Amino acid sequence: MAAFRHTSAGIILVSFFLIKGYKLPDFKALKTFGFNGVLMLAGGNGIISWGMQYVGSGLTALICALTPVWIVVINRLSGSKEKVHPLAVLGFAICLVGQVVLFKDKIKLFEDPMFFWGIIAVVASNFFWSLGTIYSKNHKTNENPLFASGLQMIPGGILLFLAAFIRGEMHDVHPAPEAISALIYLVLFGSILAYGSYMYVLKKLPATIVSTYAYINTLVAIILGWFWLHEALDTSTMISVVLTIIGVFLVSRNS
Repeated sequence: MAAFRHTSAGIILVSFFLIKGYKLPDFKALKTFGFNGVLMLAGGNGIISWGMQYVGSGLTALICALTPVWIVVINRLSGSKEKVHPLAVLGFAICLVGQVVLFKDKIKLFEDPMFFWGIIAVVASNFFWSLGTIYSKNHKTNENPLFASGLQMIPGGILLFLAAFIRGEMHDVHPAPEAISALIYLVLFGSILAYGSYMYVLKKLPATIVSTYAYINTLVAIILGWFWLHEALDTSTMISVVLTIIGVFLVSRNS
């Protein structure tokens, strides 16, 4: 699903720009786009697509709300000499408390090995997405951001197809009508519109500012998970939402 989603969206975008008269960039730029596609679309989106089979959307969204924190950490480890503001350190601590509150009533879920690996997949995807964000910010090109998005999606999608083939997912595929509708939605709105917008904004603003989209993502995913999928919206989750958003705000605001 993830492979078809990104490859299709990439082909649509790249074809559109080629028809408009754009030329393919040089090998160096293509290598940059390819690596970024592997990090963000295969590593980030692909891994989380697998992990969410075993982890609820609300829980996933709260873990992914830590994206700005990951970005700040990776930015520091990549050689940034900026000092860490004391309020950012406080934000890290509050985020940690928020995650403890979130999982304190869910310890028994870890007895299921697939839930454990699902959580690992969500955390890993969050890391790869953040790493790709920093990489993209540090390797700017002059290409149109939407064109660049398409050039990232194709290699990311191809790698996902390879992973799906190795896992045996390419055999006996009979998607239900609802699955096809969902896939069309993801191609148009998830990949082309949302990812393209992310790349556009990333070209214009600092990565730490762009990453604050995680605030809205978290709230939307938790509310829709409760309303649409009947996922639990307990007191611990709500407290964790508040603490995580406050912590992430302090980290991104003071970085």
